[in-house]
Amino acid sequence: MQSARRKFLRDASLLGGAILLGSGERLGAEDIRWDEYCDVLVVGSGFAGCAAACEAIDAGAKTIMIDKMPVLGGNSAINGGAFAIVGSPQQKARNVADNYESYVADLLKAGRGMNDVSLLEVIAKNGYAAYKFSVDKGVIYRDALGQFGGHSVPRTIWPEINSGSKITIPLQRYAKNKGAIIRTNTIFDDLILNAKGEVIGAKIRHDYEFKFDPNIDESENKSGQSKYYRVYGGVVMASGGFSYDVKFRQELVANITPDLDCTNHYGATAYALKALMKNGVATRHLDQIQLGPWGSPDERGFGIAPVFAIPAFSYGIAVDVRTGKRFMNELADRKERSDAIIKIHKNPDGSLSHPVVICDSVAATGTTKANVYRGLEKGVIKRFDTIKELALHYGIPYEGLKKSVDDYNSYVANGKDLEFNKPLFKLNGISVNISKPPFYAWRALPKVHHTMGGVVIDTQAQVQSQSGGSIAGLYAAGEAVGGPHGASRLGSAAIPDCLVFGRIAGANAAKRSRELRA
Repeated sequence: MQSARRKFLRDASLLGGAILLGSGERLGAEDIRWDEYCDVLVVGSGFAGCAAACEAIDAGAKTIMIDKMPVLGGNSAINGGAFAIVGSPQQKARNVADNYESYVADLLKAGRGMNDVSLLEVIAKNGYAAYKFSVDKGVIYRDALGQFGGHSVPRTIWPEINSGSKITIPLQRYAKNKGAIIRTNTIFDDLILNAKGEVIGAKIRHDYEFKFDPNIDESENKSGQSKYYRVYGGVVMASGGFSYDVKFRQELVANITPDLDCTNHYGATAYALKALMKNGVATRHLDQIQLGPWGSPDERGFGIAPVFAIPAFSYGIAVDVRTGKRFMNELADRKERSDAIIKIHKNPDGSLSHPVVICDSVAATGTTKANVYRGLEKGVIKRFDTIKELALHYGIPYEGLKKSVDDYNSYVANGKDLEFNKPLFKLNGISVNISKPPFYAWRALPKVHHTMGGVVIDTQAQVQSQSGGSIAGLYAAGEAVGGPHGASRLGSAAIPDCLVFGRIAGANAAKRSRELRA
């Protein structure tokens, strides 16, 4: 390994004396005193960042992964762990017929045709390899298969516990054991470009102290000490979305008001995105912000309702508390369901009501007993011995609710939902209606969940410039990217997106370093 002095001299001669920060500040090569050298710098430690770090370190690249938060994992660590792929062992064991074309078609339909099909095809065709990659790195998946709303067949699997941390932690452990440097409280401030516009480093801050305030722009936080990293291969932006950047998201979409709760961790802001935009990075779909239809007003953040919603929406019904009637296909895509819930949430007189989702004890076995217990303990899920008792508790007209339940049970018996054409499928070989007490229910209210917009990449995860063409040395993956999901992402499609393009970004950044060093 070259000494820092020799590296500095070589860099100075290669850079031609001109270095540009995204802020517009120009420095001479002699003004940069590099604090650290690496082949690959990964910004973000969620699914995409972890996949990139693992691939880079496996390729022999000196790899640094940073995260501005005091703990690793970002949104991925609090994600439910749902992972949709074609050809999983769980599908094969249940003789589920699936194919890449169907996968892409489902995501295109949910995205209202706005998706970048070239990126979707990469995700679909490489999802199984990403699953296998995670298994090889120590992730354990349980023998369960689910069908999320908008998917045409069951293709969703989960790690041993319904938590994304059961994926991120093994990947982080693997990367660290292989020699990757992983730092928390370290924020990305800017790219460093040479005279040709190529990324040759990054300005970051050590000892950064994140402070959440939805009314203050994160750029006002000046904590930490600035450092300069010389990066030979590439910077991988796996910095996530901006769902919790209340001010920024409302500038983009006025009706996503500050009172709407959010499922994300507090660090999901647009700070990194804005830094990239100052560098002339191309973006798209920034105004496409998704609400999760499985949120509950009875808890903050992601909570337990989304986990229980999987069997409740699959084998139960959602009803309007004012009438007891169903009002949507409970397995439609997220946008369709969220729009339907919001529509009946606001009453004509300005008051608010919350739809109620109902299922029975057989449906509740579609998740773990621990999840049901947690929901009951928190008061988010309620348990009732009879439908009449449930109706009384929520103030639902009993006759209206009873008719909805009876009608749904007849649809299950006949295998056809005559009202909303909801897919009806079995749970462990059993047709599930709403008849076996106790009955479970929870109140629904969508929450801000995912930002589909971000930087533009090609199929090699290379970030594109506003002026056209790729920016050498800059890669991106995961929710930081705009394009794969169009207007709305299907549930359980985030993990394959992140892992697939995280792997591609990490591998290509490491490859570039090898080529430049040759």
